[in-house]
Amino acid sequence: MTPVLFAAVAMTGAFAFTFTLWVTGFSSGTAAPTARLMNLRSGTLGAGREQTESAGVSLRKRAGVTLAGINLVSVNAAANWQRDLDRAGLTLTTKEYLILRAVLGLVAATLLFVMVSGMPLIAVGGLPLGFFASSFWVKRRISGRTRKLEQQMVEMLQMLASGLRAGFGLIQALEGAADQLPEPLSTELQRTLRDISVGASVEEALTALNNRVGSPDFDIVITAILIQRSVGGNLAEILDNVAHTMRERERIRGEIQTLTSQQRMTGYIIGGIPVGLAGIFYIVSPDFTGLLVTEPLGRLMLGAAMVLETIGFLVIRKIVNIEV
Repeated sequence: MTPVLFAAVAMTGAFAFTFTLWVTGFSSGTAAPTARLMNLRSGTLGAGREQTESAGVSLRKRAGVTLAGINLVSVNAAANWQRDLDRAGLTLTTKEYLILRAVLGLVAATLLFVMVSGMPLIAVGGLPLGFFASSFWVKRRISGRTRKLEQQMVEMLQMLASGLRAGFGLIQALEGAADQLPEPLSTELQRTLRDISVGASVEEALTALNNRVGSPDFDIVITAILIQRSVGGNLAEILDNVAHTMRERERIRGEIQTLTSQQRMTGYIIGGIPVGLAGIFYIVSPDFTGLLVTEPLGRLMLGAAMVLETIGFLVIRKIVNIEV
C-alpha cells in the first residue's frame, strides 16, 4: 500500500470512527439542563460537598465517558477534563474532547507514516503524540487565559470597591463590573450572576468562579469576600487592600522579567543556533545535509535532535521563570 493510499484510508477511518462514536451509545453522563435547574431551585444542590463542587465547575453532573457499557474515561479524569475545558474558555464536553484527541492521534500517525515511509513503528508513535498534543494546547490556553484574568482583576476590584462605596450591594456591583470589563473576565462574572439568578447562593456562585478560574490571586479575592460575608467588615476597604497587594505583585513581577531578560534571550539564541547552522550547511552542501531527510537513519537522528532541542529550551524557560 502506497503512503498516499494509506493516508486516504486512515483519514476515512478517522472520520468513520468519529461518526460511529456519535451514533452509538457514547455518553458523557451530562445531566439534563432541566434537572440542573430543578436541583438549584429546590436547594438540593448545596446539600453536600460533592454536589456543591459539581455546581462549582459548570453545573454539570460528575460522570465518566462510556461506550457500549465500557468506561473509557473515569469519573475523576472526566471531571479534570471538564475543569480544564472550563478554565480554557472552551465549550466542549468531555465526550467531544475525547473524540477530538482520538482524531488528532490518528491524523498525527497518518502524517508520520507518510513522512517516514517504511518505518511503521515511528508512525505508531504519532497516536500518543497527537492525543497528548491537544492536552498541551489546552494547558497553554489555560495559562494565557488565566494571565488575562489576573491582569483584569485589579480593575475589577476597583470597580467593586467604588460600587460598594456608592451604596450598591455586592450583586449590583458585580453586574456593573460585568458590563464594563472586557473578555474574558466579563464572561466569568456573567456566568456567576447567572448561577445566582437560577437559585445558587452567592457563596456557591463565588466558589464556582474560583474553581473555573483556578488562579491563586482569584482565590485570595474570593476567600476575602467569603470571610467578610461570614464575619462582617468593610468590604470596600478589604478589596482596596487586596488590589494594592496585587499591584505590588505585578510591579515585582515586572522587575523580575527585566532582570531575567538576558537569560531568556540566551535561551532563544542557544535554541536557534542548531537550526541556523542546519540551514547554513544545507545551503553550502545540500547533498551532504540532505541525507538527514532522505535516509531513514538521518530522519531518526533529526527527530531525536528536535526532541532534545525542545527539552533544552523548556528547561531554560523553567529556570528563568520565577514565580512571585
